[in-house]
Amino acid sequence: MHQDVDAYIAAAAPGRQDALRTLRRDCLELLPGFTEEIRHGMPTYVRDGEPELAFASQKQYLSLYVQRPDVLDRHRDELAHLDVGQSCVRYRRVEQIDHDLVRAMLTETAAPRRDAP
Repeated sequence: MHQDVDAYIAAAAPGRQDALRTLRRDCLELLPGFTEEIRHGMPTYVRDGEPELAFASQKQYLSLYVQRPDVLDRHRDELAHLDVGQSCVRYRRVEQIDHDLVRAMLTETAAPRRDAP
């Protein structure tokens, strides 16, 4: 499994590989109990069978997919200078990634859902 994510990062543009490695390291550290998989062609972090976070190196962007609307909504103001969709944050340049903010969103993603049983 990790070998697939390693291959994914190795295949990315050289200027993005360090940012992808940092995102992966943070996911592995801050998402305990999640499994790392390749889903839909990108590194995805899954809890209880449900994907909750993923990242991708795409042609125009490095994208971070935050599948918990409560987490993304809490940070929309801080992300307002970026292209943010319903569950996707798109970074045109790796320098735009605020790793402290990403780490905060990962920590919140790892927390139990308030609507969970």
